[in-house]
Amino acid sequence: MSEQIWFLEDKPVRVSFDTKGYAFYQGGRGILGTPIEAYLRLIAVKGGEKIEIPSVSDLKARVIIESPTQALEFVRLFTSPETHYLFPEIPYIEASEAEDLPGAGEYTKDYAERVKLEPATSKPEGNGFIVERNLADSTGKLFRATESVGRDGDYALLRSMTIDEHSPVIYPTYQ
Repeated sequence: MSEQIWFLEDKPVRVSFDTKGYAFYQGGRGILGTPIEAYLRLIAVKGGEKIEIPSVSDLKARVIIESPTQALEFVRLFTSPETHYLFPEIPYIEASEAEDLPGAGEYTKDYAERVKLEPATSKPEGNGFIVERNLADSTGKLFRATESVGRDGDYALLRSMTIDEHSPVIYPTYQ
């Protein structure tokens, strides 16, 4: 007997891009009552249908990305400190400037100026979009990434350039 897919109805994941009629939720497979963090994944729900989206590649053909803004929102779905854990194969988060005290995935304005960090950008290219932004891994390594996003949700990390091997960016930890 296969494990049933469950989702947390009170935690929808909101996106502005077209999800082909599906709503996204945090959920997964596993036994409720055990630590659910180990099982959390993105779940696409339409009517009674529930589809587990265990990896970024599983989003391909399940979304429609129509603008550079949506392309940036799309990549943030799997690298934001709020949702990155839904995609365990992605080993980094987006790093951004803090408005106040830095939290997970954030750095100070002084640090950004000292290492000359650029803000995230997204632009059309070919039949998709090119996104450039700052990412950090769990060791604190900060790098500038160039990513490709297809209109159908096809994703690729094209290249990365290390900015700081020991940045102050804190990778989120869970207990």
